[in-house]
Amino acid sequence: MNEDQLLGWLLHQKKHSEIPEVTDEMMEKLIETTPYLAVLFYDKDDKQDIRILNELENIDDELEKEGIVIIRIDNDAEAKEYGIDHLPTLVYFEDKIPALYEGDLLNEDEVLKWLIEQKNTATIEEVTDEILKDLIDEHEYVVVYFSGNCEDGDECETVLKELENIDDELDETGIVFVTTEDTGLAKKHGIKNLPTLAFFRNKEPLIYKGDIEDEDEVLSWLTDENTLEIPGKIEEVNARMLENILDENDYVVVFFYKEGDKKSQKILQELENIDEECEEKDIDFVKISDEGIEKEYDLPSLPALAFYRHKFRQVYTGDMMHEEQILDWVLDLRTSTPDVIESVDRKTLQVLINDVEHLAVFFYDDDCESCKEILEELETIDDDTDKHGIQFVKSKDAKLAAEIGIFSFPALVYYETGVPIMYDGNLLDEAEVLDWMVRQKNDASIEEIDRDTLAKYIETKEFLGVVFYKDEEPESPRILRHIELIDDEASEYGIKIVKMSDRLMAKKYGFRNPPGITYFRKGKYINYDGDIDDEEEILDWLTNPENMELNDHIERVNRKMFQKIRQNSDYVAVFFYSNDCKQCSRVLSEIEHIDDEADGAGINFVKIDDKQLAKEYGVFALPGILFFKLGSKEPVIYAGDLYDEQQILQWLMTQKDPSGEMIEEKEGEDLLNMIRESESLAVYFYSDDCEHCAGILEELENIDDDCDRHGITFVKTEDFKVAEDYGVTDFPVLVYYENQIPNVFEGNLAEEEEVLQWLITQKTEDRIELITRTMLESFVEDTQYLAVYFYKQNCFICDEILEGLEKVDDECDVFGIHMVKIQDPQLAKRYSIKTFPALVYFRNGNPLLFEGDLQNEESVLEWLIDDDNRELADEIESVNGRMLERLLEESPFLAVFFYDEDCPECEEIMEALEKIDGEADLFGIDFVKVSAPEAAEKYGILNVPSLVYFRKKTALIYDGDLTQEDKILQWLTSQDVFEIKNEIEEVNKKMLDKLLDENEFLAVFFYEHGARESEEVNERLENIDGETDNLDITFVKMADPRYARKWGVTKLPAIVYFRKRFPSIYRGDLRKEEDVLEWLRKNRFRQPELNIYMYMLIAVAILFAMYTGFLLSCFRTEPAPPAPHPKQA
Repeated sequence: MNEDQLLGWLLHQKKHSEIPEVTDEMMEKLIETTPYLAVLFYDKDDKQDIRILNELENIDDELEKEGIVIIRIDNDAEAKEYGIDHLPTLVYFEDKIPALYEGDLLNEDEVLKWLIEQKNTATIEEVTDEILKDLIDEHEYVVVYFSGNCEDGDECETVLKELENIDDELDETGIVFVTTEDTGLAKKHGIKNLPTLAFFRNKEPLIYKGDIEDEDEVLSWLTDENTLEIPGKIEEVNARMLENILDENDYVVVFFYKEGDKKSQKILQELENIDEECEEKDIDFVKISDEGIEKEYDLPSLPALAFYRHKFRQVYTGDMMHEEQILDWVLDLRTSTPDVIESVDRKTLQVLINDVEHLAVFFYDDDCESCKEILEELETIDDDTDKHGIQFVKSKDAKLAAEIGIFSFPALVYYETGVPIMYDGNLLDEAEVLDWMVRQKNDASIEEIDRDTLAKYIETKEFLGVVFYKDEEPESPRILRHIELIDDEASEYGIKIVKMSDRLMAKKYGFRNPPGITYFRKGKYINYDGDIDDEEEILDWLTNPENMELNDHIERVNRKMFQKIRQNSDYVAVFFYSNDCKQCSRVLSEIEHIDDEADGAGINFVKIDDKQLAKEYGVFALPGILFFKLGSKEPVIYAGDLYDEQQILQWLMTQKDPSGEMIEEKEGEDLLNMIRESESLAVYFYSDDCEHCAGILEELENIDDDCDRHGITFVKTEDFKVAEDYGVTDFPVLVYYENQIPNVFEGNLAEEEEVLQWLITQKTEDRIELITRTMLESFVEDTQYLAVYFYKQNCFICDEILEGLEKVDDECDVFGIHMVKIQDPQLAKRYSIKTFPALVYFRNGNPLLFEGDLQNEESVLEWLIDDDNRELADEIESVNGRMLERLLEESPFLAVFFYDEDCPECEEIMEALEKIDGEADLFGIDFVKVSAPEAAEKYGILNVPSLVYFRKKTALIYDGDLTQEDKILQWLTSQDVFEIKNEIEEVNKKMLDKLLDENEFLAVFFYEHGARESEEVNERLENIDGETDNLDITFVKMADPRYARKWGVTKLPAIVYFRKRFPSIYRGDLRKEEDVLEWLRKNRFRQPELNIYMYMLIAVAILFAMYTGFLLSCFRTEPAPPAPHPKQA
């Protein structure tokens, strides 16, 4: 698992639990890579441990803010490796050094305080014997305070606190300091009296015999060379100790090797024979085997032997097995006179760059022919550089040279506070080189100002850069040095740079924690937010025309600034003036009015007070206006009325684009935004690989202005991703978008007039759009009602039918039906289309093939808007405002659900309503939904979602719970809601059956649609509808001859009166509504009685039964006696 994976895993754990749980492998990796790590060893099956874990999770966020990572591990074996016998236990690791927490783990505040204290203060870590053994094995120098059993207030505790005062100093020298109460390891090394201080040098212990309470004496003893040395052995050091030794000692021999290497061990045995001789000559001899040391000290390979004189290194190139030769080499270097200009390695050079304030470095290589001669010349000024406080060294480090942009040798670089400046003069002229170095050292620094001077400069300086810094900050000299490198060049642009250490003023201008740079332009300021160590970036920012520009007037620039603006701007307009010119100020006030318009057109407008520069460009009388175009050698001089700003603006626009604007290039999100937002947009898709694209583009440029005049935006693109999204694969292609609806041009793109005519037609007339397969797939998915006309090229009948369909396209749009056309025979096969043309109607993606006469466009329209075709099973039809109007005209009973696309609860309501859609349809109630706000407003619907029931256009709003579909259906079909005063309601079979079940008295008018007699009778019967209501008779009508025959009606129109479902047919004249009302009244109040015919019928039945019985009794014969048996006879 690498570091990135481990970090990702930790972040994942952080999202899902407070303290991540890890394995032993993960823990080892984190100890290696995490500077501050807390590990809780626990048992997840122990309730007390879980309780402690929950408490520690409360401080997880605070630890994260402090940069301390906390993890947990349930692994007894791993805990025992650290000498942990009792769980839970908290161990803190800092730079891989562990410390045990001995307090109450249930007190999370105390734990948090301890962990932060471990991180922020010098504390001696508490360890176990097992941890201590690992530390002694891994580190060259380990100091151990064996305290024994130590309680708060004991003397051992007081001594430990005193010793903590020297922990930081020991850390700096690479000595690890720990304490332990365990006594196992102490006894092993013969330590019996506690407390005791022991110093392990490469695993060998040395007992401190002095006053353990005197921490200064302890520190002196530990860092003393005699203490650090092991007699007869070369001292093993770590990287930090080596740096200290090189800083403190003039002569050092270092043996770099890899631990465990057999060859290195043999060399060490030889080298130890000369260790004492070196010490006699005051030469320190050390060895180091830290991992990665060869890279850090830029060594070609290991093992390696190096001699350091005042940090300057010489690497031994002979046989390291011959210690006598090595000793001679070391002693010779010790006594010899060093080179005039000393050679340094990469590591030493980096140290010098960071530590030496004034440093000169001569970079060279062995292949350089002139380097030797130059070096001889430069060595003559080495003493002079020393007198001026400049250290002079040489280096063959090509890699370091490359980092500062040096790729050819020789080269001379001067470093001041670590900031490099390259010499670009003649290196053989040593006097000039010395003079240049001294100039760099003595270069005047940036002016320091106070508050009064700042206020004055802000008021008087056009361009002012203020560097805010902190006096006490060690990095400030280096940062200021970077700024000093660009100070002179900034002044050439008219920019004054100053520095200020006033913290209050820095805070006022937005820098609570300097350093920072504030740029004042005529009193208005902006702050720099880039890399403050990159002086070139700072200079670019200061001289950037956009930063120097102010919107309320034309910017004043100098010659240098003007040259930069010309290089960075496509179009520049220049107003030349002078202070002694009387009319200049009047002209300037006029052209200030057009500065914003010029800027909006991409023309940078500036003014220059420079007569000489004006003459160079041909302006001999001031004022004057010139126009510069990028790439053009000579400017154009304005020769019109200088007091007419509109004429000047028009001239500038003409100069910018004499032939009118070119077709603009767009791509990516910009292009998609234009497609989404433009009402009329033409997009030319082309490719550089296309032979004809460039020629066609030139032709189309001719109609760009015409398109603008007609309100059509014209752009071009090579964005293949957008093209692919719209199914464009062959180039070039022209696509016209109207409100995001694409239409592909299928004519000759080289005929620009034909293209223009087509675009104008698309803009002014509603045409059926040509689309691709990809566009169709997108439309089918996104469009509720989509009519697709499939046709093929060179088909006369196809074109003729298309012209007819164009006539009904607008009507389709009104009803929310989007009609498009496509030429794709392969796609047509998918929808079972074998002959062309054909029309497929998609309703929410469900296709329906038109099988009628396509040449009759009116029948096509009727078919498209027919409810049966639009309606989908188990789905409420969505309609627009116009379709709703049509349905209200046609449907006597219409339930409309008004909703909003952004309504969160509407989806749930729609699911409920769709459950009763089919049942409502059985009752003759059409169910639709509308999301158009203007439709709701038109019908007075103030709140959405709302359910409105229209009965003959009369609206009734449902005020119940819209999610209870059963109650809604009951409400829609209830008689109270169903009835319309003074009007006979139309019903269907289902509704009539419901009314018969619910009403004791019901009158039904059966009629024929379109029959004149039926219409006359209906008008007359409407006059008595109110009276029938008073009689408690529900009066309805029905146009269903088959259902009428069920009740014995053979001729229409007819009235049938139902009393408890028992029918009576009216036999009189239906045109006499008063007679009909009287008949209904008599039937309503007539008591059920048997008339004379009934009595006669019953009497006849009884007599018939009696007569039948009489006949049966009179004519019945007795049975014959049985014949005697022969035996009886």
